[in-house]
Amino acid sequence: MSDPQNNIGKICKSLEKYFDAGAGRVRVKSRPVLIIGCEQNYTSPSDVDYEILPISKIDNFEPDEDFDVLLDEEDIQELSLHQVSYIRTHKTTWNHCRHMRVEDPIGDLKSTFPEKFDEIILKNHEWVLSRTNRVVSKKIKVEISEEEYIDDLSF
Repeated sequence: MSDPQNNIGKICKSLEKYFDAGAGRVRVKSRPVLIIGCEQNYTSPSDVDYEILPISKIDNFEPDEDFDVLLDEEDIQELSLHQVSYIRTHKTTWNHCRHMRVEDPIGDLKSTFPEKFDEIILKNHEWVLSRTNRVVSKKIKVEISEEEYIDDLSF
C-alpha cells in the first residue's frame, strides 16, 4: 500500500453507513468520497483511518450554498465520475482503509483541480470554525534575551 499522505486529494469508493428511511434502518452502500486527511500515528499503510468527505448527487434537496461544492460536467469527466455531483464539505467522517478502495482511486481532485481542492479544504475549515463558534489559536512560549513572552498565534 502507498504512503497514506499520497492519498490525500484522491477520490475513491468507500463503504458508508446511511439511514434508509423507507426501511427504517441503517444500511451500507459503496459511494465515492474525497480523502482530505489521515491519522498521523498509523502503524502501517494497511492499517490507517482516513478523513473523508462524501460526494453526492443531490436529488431530494437543495445543495447547501455555503458548503456544498459543485462538480460540473467538465469536472466529472476529468475525475471519472458518472453524474454531476457535490462534495459535501460539512459532512466530514472517518473510515478505515480496509473499507475503502484507496489503491484503486476513481480520480485525483488535488492534482487535477488544485484550486478546487483548496476551496474544499477552506470550506471544511470554515465549517469547523462555524460549528464550534470560536477561532482556534495556539499559545507558544518564546524565550528572547532571557525573558519569556507568550504569543497568541491564530490559525
